[in-house]
Amino acid sequence: MKEKVLGTYTVRKAGNANSVTIPVSTGLKKGDSVVLILKPNGNLEIKKEKSNFWDEAPKMSVQEKKVQIEDLGYDPLGQKAKGKERIED
Repeated sequence: MKEKVLGTYTVRKAGNANSVTIPVSTGLKKGDSVVLILKPNGNLEIKKEKSNFWDEAPKMSVQEKKVQIEDLGYDPLGQKAKGKERIED
């Protein structure tokens, strides 16, 4: 995806922090996590934080987990160990 300038925004004071309004057109919604990166040239980059499957798994319904496994193409729980992953006592 090619870089696209979305506009120029003013930093505002909000309590003990500074804030910048992010337009809805970015696709971010309330509750989304973002990562703020300080580049070597002094620029700031905001990236939507990628979700971690293992953080989300406990919140998923059984149907959502089935869809994830279908997307993966195999059931990880049904795989045999290929090395010393499982040590028998």
